[in-house]
Amino acid sequence: MQTKRCLLVALLSGVAVSAQSQNPPAAAKAPKQEAYVRRISAGLTLSVQGFSTVREGTSSNVTTSPPVDAAYTTTRTKGISQWIGYGVTAQASLTDHIAVNAGVFLRRMGYKLNSDIYTGVDNPNTTKDERTHTVTNEDTRARLLDFPVTIRYYTKNRHSPGPRAFLELGGVLRRVSSVRSSTDTTINDGTTSCCITTPATPGHRAAQGYVGGFGVQLIDPFGIRVVPEVRYTRWMTETFNAFSTSTRRNQVEAMISLSF
Repeated sequence: MQTKRCLLVALLSGVAVSAQSQNPPAAAKAPKQEAYVRRISAGLTLSVQGFSTVREGTSSNVTTSPPVDAAYTTTRTKGISQWIGYGVTAQASLTDHIAVNAGVFLRRMGYKLNSDIYTGVDNPNTTKDERTHTVTNEDTRARLLDFPVTIRYYTKNRHSPGPRAFLELGGVLRRVSSVRSSTDTTINDGTTSCCITTPATPGHRAAQGYVGGFGVQLIDPFGIRVVPEVRYTRWMTETFNAFSTSTRRNQVEAMISLSF
């Protein structure tokens, strides 16, 4: 009996040892890396331009056939031609250092165009000016929608902690919408005729440009990504271009984004 008990204990011990050797304890899982640049993020952006969208200036045009002597003056509409734009931005990481960024930004612009035009021929033998003198004042306002897309290169791996700088290059498309104009006309100091509301025709309703910039990503204690940056845009065409009115082809702006 004692011998049988010893054999049974030995058999059970062997089975337990065999089971342990066939089922080793699971290895501990590697800790998950924290992403300081998220795979996909989105947020809000505020932009402040270094220069106004519309150039202020004067131009003239003198012809002999037909006889016309015209002077034009364009001024920016204060409070309408804003230096500030705003919109939304989104980013997707392609590698640990490279990401694609896209946005949609709204800007408003406005200008006033004064036209002082003499037509016809003046008789030099009289004191009166026989030419027709026409003065028009055009007030135009519009919305600009910008759609930039850039590729960003971050100086740090997206899993490395701390602030990180980036460089970006890309392109942008601009669309003009909601063009509204009001024009009054005065002929020979007579009664002013008001108002013609035919919208001014943009030189290009769609304009393309190239974008370059640099910035830095910061992370606040709540995990919100704060991204200040500076961008330069070179527009290939002018949105408005008539007489003394033109939009700038060089655009410099400071931007700040809050992304989540």
